[in-house]
Amino acid sequence: MATLFAPDAQAPAAAPSVTDPARGPALRVLITWVLLAVTMIVMNFKLIAMLRFTDPDDALRLLQVRDLLAGQSWFDVHQYRIAAPEGVAMHWSRLVDVPIAAMILLLRPLLGTAGAEFATVIAVPLLTLLCAMALLGRFAARWFNDEVVGLTCLMIGLSPPILCQFTPMRIDHHGWQIVLALAALSGLHARDALKGGAVIGVALAALLAISIEGLPLTALFLGICALRGLRSPASRFDWLHAAALGLALGSAVFFLGTRGTFDLGTHCDAISPVHLALFAWVAAGAAALRFATPRTLAGQIGGLVVMGAGAAAILFGIAPECRGGAFVMLDPLVKRYWYDAIAEGMPFWHAPAPLAAAIFAGPLIGLYGTYRLWHGAKDAPTRLLWLDHMLLLAGAWLIGMAVARASATALVFAAVPSAALILGWVYRLRSVAILPRLGGYAIVISLLAPGLPAVAAMNAVNAVTAKASGSNAAPSVAGVKPGAIGMSACRYDIAGRALDKLPATDIFAPLDIGPDLIVRSHHRVVATGHHRGASGIHDVIEAFMSPEARAHELVRKRHASLIAVCPDIFEPSVYATRAPNGLMAKLLDGRTPAWLQPVDLAPGSHMRFWKVVN
Repeated sequence: MATLFAPDAQAPAAAPSVTDPARGPALRVLITWVLLAVTMIVMNFKLIAMLRFTDPDDALRLLQVRDLLAGQSWFDVHQYRIAAPEGVAMHWSRLVDVPIAAMILLLRPLLGTAGAEFATVIAVPLLTLLCAMALLGRFAARWFNDEVVGLTCLMIGLSPPILCQFTPMRIDHHGWQIVLALAALSGLHARDALKGGAVIGVALAALLAISIEGLPLTALFLGICALRGLRSPASRFDWLHAAALGLALGSAVFFLGTRGTFDLGTHCDAISPVHLALFAWVAAGAAALRFATPRTLAGQIGGLVVMGAGAAAILFGIAPECRGGAFVMLDPLVKRYWYDAIAEGMPFWHAPAPLAAAIFAGPLIGLYGTYRLWHGAKDAPTRLLWLDHMLLLAGAWLIGMAVARASATALVFAAVPSAALILGWVYRLRSVAILPRLGGYAIVISLLAPGLPAVAAMNAVNAVTAKASGSNAAPSVAGVKPGAIGMSACRYDIAGRALDKLPATDIFAPLDIGPDLIVRSHHRVVATGHHRGASGIHDVIEAFMSPEARAHELVRKRHASLIAVCPDIFEPSVYATRAPNGLMAKLLDGRTPAWLQPVDLAPGSHMRFWKVVN
């Protein structure tokens, strides 16, 4: 059986543990996790107390789990309280629902339904963080000492792109994507090709079942497995074969286990039969390379080219609509005012400067650290292993720069090499004079958190600008002052309790607040920010930006009897600014159309409601 290491090579020994070697790494991971968990709970206590989700997807995820526990079919992921009565077929996976539903069921007899949900939305993200930190700690402990383990875990807490996916109430799928990517990385660092490849394949299958955005990362892992076969003919492409087989079989199992045979259509935003056929083709090609390995390098490369060309032909021949991605079919209005406004799906330069700095610079530090590990490796197998890690990290870095929300994967891949590099510099600084040492420590801090220099620079520029203008007033758009991110004055909990006293109806509301309204009440909304409900999204955007007559027509089309707006979030200000004579601009300015009647449904909620008169 082929392995990554030569038969007479030994795995690199870890440096002596600074604590009990039997439990030192695990203890450091656990202590760091507890500190991070307590810190995040304290920092987010106000939002937690109000059950205030920082992302609408988290609210909708909780609603999806509620529907499942209330009897909705495991294979039916429609959300029937959006665009009723047909609902919207969500592209989300039931895999993410499992830990949430399991914990609610476990705690419900003890805490009641509300208490169980409250505890679950806090605990599940933190336990997901523990899984990620455990995988990183295990990786660091294999190659280095416990101090590197501790620093690696600390770097997770200093990286906003990573930590924001694990904060309390962040119950959507992004945290699990990071965990599964780390599981695949563990497989890549395994000694045994068949076991390591199988881990890679199954982890990537689960990742793709959760989000098809993992396709580029999957191609990257398979490419590195293929490279291992090319540079080591004796391995007979064991890595590629095991990974491709694990991916194909795992994807089939996850598809049948979570989707069944009820929806066999082609989708570009979720794993579909066409993708299963693609993975089966790749697995068959990898098996052919393993059991009938061409003797020449040209023959091996030719086999890989045929495999890749066949995969592309299957995907784009059967599903040509997927060439431009899952969002290529969006109409121009929806794309411009909804999709293009999702900063996390844009390239990194659309993000705020501190976040952009972390996305860009964080993996670069890890790349340099990996280069040093490659350069300093004492044997060829170890050198090749760090070369593979460097290639994987470089590819993940490029993916993260193209799609900001994918940057967390590159940052966790960079964490261990970065920690080893920085800790080595800290050791050297201990022997230098005090002033250079302080300067060195300042540099180390900036490397641990690359966004800090950008924050300092922005604060300095803002202070100078404010002083020059003589005003510290917050910017306003169409008379609306947007609240700080996540700190809108709107109280959806108060609004939900008030709405729950009314008979169920359809609410016409901006996309971003729809999930918060329906998770706290029994009402329905016309649309939320989920692309499979593009028709409803279009009607909401068009209505809020249209003159009174057209807006009235669209509201009646959607049989809505109530309009709800949170005036201090960004979305309404966009509609009002781009369409000063549109419905939203008039509502925010107090110019109520004749077919609407202002109603004070939820005093203290800071929300505004209008009843559709006729």
